[in-house]
Amino acid sequence: MRAEVVRALEFAGEIDGIASRGSLLDGLKSRLEPFGVTSLSVNLIHQPGQPPNPHALLGERWEHWSRHYVRTRLGDHDPAVRMLKAHARPFAWSEALAQYRSASAERVMDACLEFTGSRDGFVVPVRDADGAVLTAAFSGFEVDLSPDARSALHLAGYYFALRGREIVQGIGLQADCPLSPRQIDCLRWVQAGKTDAEIAILLQVSPRTVHNHIEKAKALLNTPKRSVAAFEAWRRGWLE
Repeated sequence: MRAEVVRALEFAGEIDGIASRGSLLDGLKSRLEPFGVTSLSVNLIHQPGQPPNPHALLGERWEHWSRHYVRTRLGDHDPAVRMLKAHARPFAWSEALAQYRSASAERVMDACLEFTGSRDGFVVPVRDADGAVLTAAFSGFEVDLSPDARSALHLAGYYFALRGREIVQGIGLQADCPLSPRQIDCLRWVQAGKTDAEIAILLQVSPRTVHNHIEKAKALLNTPKRSVAAFEAWRRGWLE
């Protein structure tokens, strides 16, 4: 595995411990630059019970591009928007254009390059625990979309979106809770009787990542079994 892929994956595993916007953005951007990523953002696409209002929570906002995009109704022809509505898996802008190619879609992508300097991007859709739909977006003039790079971008994007929203909206754990948000996610599913493989599918990570989160939680709670760790975290009010 390439060294830059390993560094990106390692940083993804550390994201839950980052407390500031600057540290999150600067740290992740430096890890993803070898993949051609020059801009990154966390975007809130939809929140249950609220009118549609897609907007950037963190990272690049490209105000001139956003105003042009809204004023000229480019969202009606944006292939990435159509891809996001049709698919739950990560995708590249170029893949969206190939699937929904038209003259108007090509004009959207040309305008994006003109305003932002990004010719391609990689979008990771994420559904948060409250049903909100987020995306992590990584873009640049030429983004590495090789299989190992995509895996690194996918995992980094998943944690980036969730942690970024937590930081921006001030969502946190009780001060005395030693567990990370992802460890709590895993223990919630352990309490529901799910296996590592099942939790991995639900959280869109690998079974090994789930196993590591649970093992760290067991160590922090000084419990010998995963079920005991889940019960102890629930008893202390950390799984609510």
